[in-house]
Amino acid sequence: MTIVQMQYFQAVCRYENFTRAAEELHISQPAMSAAMKDLEKECGVPLFVRDKNSLRVTDEGKILLEEANLVLGQYQQMNQIVRDLALTRNYMRVGLSTLSGNQVYPEILLEYQKRRPGVQVMSVEESTPRQFEMLDAGLLDVIITIRRFDQEEEQKRFEKVYHHWPMKQTRMCFCVGRENPLAGETFVTPEQIVTQPLVLLKENFSQTTRIKQMFRESGLDYHVLHYTNQMYTVERFVEKNVAAGFLPESVSQSNPKIVGIPYREGTRAYIELFWRKDQFLFPVVKEFIRVVKELYPKM
Repeated sequence: MTIVQMQYFQAVCRYENFTRAAEELHISQPAMSAAMKDLEKECGVPLFVRDKNSLRVTDEGKILLEEANLVLGQYQQMNQIVRDLALTRNYMRVGLSTLSGNQVYPEILLEYQKRRPGVQVMSVEESTPRQFEMLDAGLLDVIITIRRFDQEEEQKRFEKVYHHWPMKQTRMCFCVGRENPLAGETFVTPEQIVTQPLVLLKENFSQTTRIKQMFRESGLDYHVLHYTNQMYTVERFVEKNVAAGFLPESVSQSNPKIVGIPYREGTRAYIELFWRKDQFLFPVVKEFIRVVKELYPKM
């Protein structure tokens, strides 16, 4: 028995009339009548005596009504508690992709803090897979990252679970220091990339998985000089010409010591805001989403 069934049953008992109960709850009379027949079937006893022009609640129905009143009263009380909590919650939790989140997050945070100065915003940088794990576990309210799909069916399953809002188009580039022999290239192949020692994000990052897949498909050996969790570290290795790496196009454009070169896997993608469709959105979270949508109108 569901909460909705109990609400229907309570209304019918109150009016002793299917039509008036249906009108109050804004459903059709046939739908209300069918719902009560289903409830009687589920209970295994008649809940109403149906005469030609009247409807009466049976003794069994009265017993069920007493219990339904108790449950619905507790349900309403719980809803009120949740609403009160929503009004008093003064924090929110944001997950950021190491490579893409920080391209948009500072601007979002600045505007959000202007509107909600009393709200504590806690942010954490994680790999994209880990971000979605934390979102699913209720440890994050929203995440900012890039999500690519290898198959259309995978994308369809994903979109049944998550809302998403595209913010900014970006792409990854193969990056080298200005003194690197490849700095003058306009495009690099996997064969050229593996001539350089590499600095990569750790194995749990989607970007690293894709890069290694590219090398496997090309049948190439490669040398990773250093693994890191931080884009900052990749940038420092590259600008010192210690190793080559993969960074967002915006980083290479803003750092005069680095040259960003397009490569095969560096296709354009959108940095997006994600949140679960089934999660309760506290006012502080709704405001964050609103800020994102205003700063980055839908493309």
